[in-house]
Amino acid sequence: MKSLSKLVGALVVGFVGVANAEQVIVYEAPLDNSNQQISADFAVNRKLGRAWVDVEVQPSMSGSEPLFIPPVERQVDGLYYDSARKQVLYRTAAGPIVCAEDATTLGETYLKDTGNCRLIRSTEQRSFDDGFDVREEPVAKVVFDAQTSTAPQHAAAPR
Repeated sequence: MKSLSKLVGALVVGFVGVANAEQVIVYEAPLDNSNQQISADFAVNRKLGRAWVDVEVQPSMSGSEPLFIPPVERQVDGLYYDSARKQVLYRTAAGPIVCAEDATTLGETYLKDTGNCRLIRSTEQRSFDDGFDVREEPVAKVVFDAQTSTAPQHAAAPR
């Protein structure tokens, strides 16, 4: 009987911090073809305290020369960079969520994703009606998915 009450207690503790998702469509656009690669990462201006999502849509390789297409910068309301904490934060009603943190390797600073704010990339075929014909086209989509919860996984106080 004691083991049953411990199990029930563990289950209750386990469900206290159940996360709810707060999703925002960051990017959605038709692709030239379904072979294009999509990537999305957090980017910052550390001096101005700004953060955004860089979306890259790279064409499939069609020759020996790789094409460089600059990323599309997409702002997400509530996303910002805190230079004192050195973190990318997302404002919620329950408090800020840490999306990424500064990390250093070989003297270079980069953003290390915390997993609290996923950037979900996908492609799908959609029907488009231009008034004359209906055709299927590939569409790229990036969704910002912040994991909000009642558990204290939010931003730590500045050091």
